[in-house]
Amino acid sequence: MEAKPSSSSALARRREAEQRLVGIFADAGWKVNPRPRTRGFGADLRVSKRGLAYAVELKAASEARSDRLIPLFAQAVLQIRQADRGAARPLAAISAPRVPPRVAEQVLEFARNYAPDIAVGIFDFEGLRVFHGPGLEHLNARSLAPARSNRAPAVHVSRNLFSDLNQWMLKVLLAPELPDHLLSSPRGRYSNASELARAAQVSIMSAFRLVEQLRHEGYLHESSASLALVRRSDLFARWQASADRPVKEVPMRFRLPGDPQGQIRRLLSGGRACLALFAAAEALRLGFVHGVPPYVYVKRVGPSDLASFKNLRPCEAGEAPDLVLRQAPSPQSIFRGMVKASAAADVLQVWLDVAHHPARGREQADLIAERVLAPIIGRAD
Repeated sequence: MEAKPSSSSALARRREAEQRLVGIFADAGWKVNPRPRTRGFGADLRVSKRGLAYAVELKAASEARSDRLIPLFAQAVLQIRQADRGAARPLAAISAPRVPPRVAEQVLEFARNYAPDIAVGIFDFEGLRVFHGPGLEHLNARSLAPARSNRAPAVHVSRNLFSDLNQWMLKVLLAPELPDHLLSSPRGRYSNASELARAAQVSIMSAFRLVEQLRHEGYLHESSASLALVRRSDLFARWQASADRPVKEVPMRFRLPGDPQGQIRRLLSGGRACLALFAAAEALRLGFVHGVPPYVYVKRVGPSDLASFKNLRPCEAGEAPDLVLRQAPSPQSIFRGMVKASAAADVLQVWLDVAHHPARGREQADLIAERVLAPIIGRAD
């Protein structure tokens, strides 16, 4: 039978959680008032800053399992909804000694589904802070402690700034500066990670991690009201360098005779493929290199995946291809951003991909930069 924590340890944990929460707000310039409930205020804390006030209900858990945190959070939601809080907005906060990001995301998902009217605070004793609500996003921070493991300690490695979803979110941030016919994306200005997550249709934690990394590495404007990228020359150079990696490619021929271009159009119409590299540049009216077989992005090029394309077969040795199937290195970014009207990869993706191609790829990338991207890359540097 699982031993229940003693009341003294639970009280000590609760006090430590409250002290940390007070410190989080106080360090960020908020006025903090622990209000005894006997004085007509029905929450644990009242915090205020520049006309914005929150009544905070705090719960502290002994461990950060979702089956522990979510019920406690739900209890905090119920209590803060029923509390006498005056004009202050409601905020339900939950803490534990260590909260894995995955569990924090589960709490956020619960809040989105069942308490969209309540601000959320999730924090632990190792530095993680996830706050969601008007005026709260600046409190967010990643854990200072590495993930626990039974393995020997390893050298800490920064997160990949150019992961698949991160590339997609970078495109979303840049989309207002590009026309629709060069990039498919929502277009707007986002004041915080939550708004970016909603627009990009990714998890709040994914957006939160990207925003924190961009801010940490100096790629976000510190005083802008919205998320604005700066130091773009350096950011774009790193982004393009990250694309220089091996990608699986399979030269293919059509099984049936006919016009290859017409057969490629039929292939693209199924929604499982899009033009890549020079063929995409041509479709976007930015073509420069000719005489190269058309490249087509698909999600995977394993044997079973190739077999699903009934009218295609791999080339024999020495046989000229009708097209080259290329496994998308970042499928979320590529297929979300593809230009639907032409079934072509977006202009940012083409610029990234062609730069390292031996068939005059650098010249093609330079042309795209000159005609489209130069004002965007040079902005806010």
